[in-house]
Amino acid sequence: MSRMFSLVGSVVVAAGVAVAAYAHEGKHAEGKAGENKVVTVQGELIDTACYTASGGEAKGKDHAECASQCLGSGIPAGILPEGSKAVTDMVFLLANPKPLAQYAGKTIKIEGESHPGMRAIDPKKVHVQDGSGGWKEIKLDDFHHKMGGGDDVEKKATQGGPDHGGGHK
Repeated sequence: MSRMFSLVGSVVVAAGVAVAAYAHEGKHAEGKAGENKVVTVQGELIDTACYTASGGEAKGKDHAECASQCLGSGIPAGILPEGSKAVTDMVFLLANPKPLAQYAGKTIKIEGESHPGMRAIDPKKVHVQDGSGGWKEIKLDDFHHKMGGGDDVEKKATQGGPDHGGGHK
């Protein structure tokens, strides 16, 4: 009889742990999904490596050439939103940095999905401010955004290419 109570007790404890874990995961999933929203952010295009390593000093026109080389080599891009006061205000751009490289140090405007818990934006559109105060769109050229890749990108996507969980089709 004590074996039966032991077995029943173990099942009850296991079920309780499973329910608690499910409820816990549900709260995290809700919080993450609730945080993401479409935003527009304007600020300086920076390379995240130099900016981070310098404690926020590597920015502006004096650093634009270096930032351009870094972005061109694949260093992740970031945006330092206008009015930023803290080094940690920098936001990562979830995009191929190479098409952005020539615009390093310039004012850009990002429209995309915000991931505030990760300090990241998944850009849908990127614009750079031109000399006349207008905006020019920068084409995002990467698999993730499925832009500029033509049939090869679509073929890879339909043949089980990486989706990265974003479902950008």
